[in-house]
Amino acid sequence: MPLLAVALVGCAVTPESTPEPTPDEAVSLADYALAPGDRVRVTVWGQPDLTTEAELDAGGQIAMPLLGAVQAGGRTAGALRDAIAERLDARYLVNPKVAVEVARYRPVFVLGGVERPGSYNYQPALDVRRAVALAGGYSADTAVPAVTILRGETEGRREIAGHPDMVVLPGDVIEIGRSRR
Repeated sequence: MPLLAVALVGCAVTPESTPEPTPDEAVSLADYALAPGDRVRVTVWGQPDLTTEAELDAGGQIAMPLLGAVQAGGRTAGALRDAIAERLDARYLVNPKVAVEVARYRPVFVLGGVERPGSYNYQPALDVRRAVALAGGYSADTAVPAVTILRGETEGRREIAGHPDMVVLPGDVIEIGRSRR
């Protein structure tokens, strides 16, 4: 039996053999920070007058009954839920049950070497290949195109060299046929 255990140790998978996730694989809508143009639905259970759906304004705020302006931009849906529940609990309700969901994400923009450049509704699990398909595919004069993604961050926009399987987030600007600077 001890020899079998020694033989099996050599077959164990080492952490080095597991590939590290690429940055785009780690992207998740659970970590998505809300921004102007997103639309959220806030439900306060048992309080239909407090339930609302609102689009984040240019300053990233939404208007809530009783609470007035609530800063939503830069927060995840979960963080916004907690902030609203905390404000309601402090002044109006005892232990409120709040749910926040994104009713509509900001659009993505596909520019450059595609048939129909423009703005397209974001769809969960969208990648560059599907975004290009929404824009009518590559234009006839575009051979193996370079892909650049401009992604809004809290510190400003950053430029990312893209590839067809790269995950796209709401608000991304996908430029086809422009090499990264």
